[in-house]
Amino acid sequence: MKKYILIIPLLVLAMVVQAQVSPEIELAAKGVVSGNLTIDDANTTSVVSDFSDSQILLGFRQKLYNSWRGQLVFGAQFPDAESDLGVLFFNHVFIQVEEQKNIFKLGRSATQTILNQFPTLRDDDAIQFNYSLNPFSNGTNTQDNQYGNVIEYTHIFGQRNWLTFHGENFADLSAPENFELNSFGVSYLYIVPETQIWNRNVVQRVGISYNNYITDQPDYSGFDRLLKNVLGTVTLNIKPDPVHFVDLRLQGIYNIGFQAIDSLNDYSDYVKTPSFSTFGTVRYLYRKYERPLVQVAIGFGYKSFANFKGSEQMIGIANVFYRIGENFDVGFQYRYLKNNGLTGDLFGKEEHRFQIALVYSINKIFNNQFDDRNSILNLEHNYIK
Repeated sequence: MKKYILIIPLLVLAMVVQAQVSPEIELAAKGVVSGNLTIDDANTTSVVSDFSDSQILLGFRQKLYNSWRGQLVFGAQFPDAESDLGVLFFNHVFIQVEEQKNIFKLGRSATQTILNQFPTLRDDDAIQFNYSLNPFSNGTNTQDNQYGNVIEYTHIFGQRNWLTFHGENFADLSAPENFELNSFGVSYLYIVPETQIWNRNVVQRVGISYNNYITDQPDYSGFDRLLKNVLGTVTLNIKPDPVHFVDLRLQGIYNIGFQAIDSLNDYSDYVKTPSFSTFGTVRYLYRKYERPLVQVAIGFGYKSFANFKGSEQMIGIANVFYRIGENFDVGFQYRYLKNNGLTGDLFGKEEHRFQIALVYSINKIFNNQFDDRNSILNLEHNYIK
């Protein structure tokens, strides 16, 4: 009898030790399927079935010594139909080591080219207005601006203040085999934690970022050949209500650019010339019984170019999403894009796009051990939240 009394605690101890050293496994998927009706300035109409940005994510998290933990993430995404990235694009392949106040990240992941998340169907619906654009790209792939090979260090002050130093290798059309860092910068964000967001403080997010792209622009050298972008953002609760949420999200990007660019002949000129862009949305979210049910949003963006008076871009977006099941949304979005002056010659004068969409996001955690600060679904665009 004494022998069994001794064996039982040992078995329990072995199970506890096994649970501590086994990794947490997280599997997530996001499906975005829409029917798109597009009408351009020549009254040409096209209808397509679009499943771009649908993806699957696999993550592993491991308890390390002391207070540290490690994370490994793999992610594959279906890119836009007109891209040259193939059938699948690996948007996340990285290892991250973190504790409560410090995060080190190395690998391929989302870059520091945007400071906020806007309530649009896809995160690239207003990419020319709310992303710092990659000057090494030819504009064919939106992923060239959103993802890169990254080295990041983040320090968190007081749970809400995030200071990040980052370096990136963005896709370079002229040197696809070159994996040296071609961008670096620093960003600061004040973010209300999700566990406290329902307190409905007026200020939810404030941030600023300074990005540099290391170009080989002719007639420039040293510090002058850096293409510099300054980003700023704010999210405010217009109506701090526990059921009827209304928030305002704004972001501006000042592209210092190169004054020597005196024409807009191609996409490279467009990205490198001095410009200022802004994008903002007003969102209404109805939460019934503490669950998000309906979201309605309108957004507007404007982009101007200091060297080309009369050349400007404008965008308007309106959408509504309705939750018909757990993490399953049906939505409608209308987008209007207007290009004036030289931008009209480059991209076309205007475009109307109507979209009916189904969106499903799901994640499953096995051997749950950690909080959800770095849920792999948080790596990507959310809809109703």
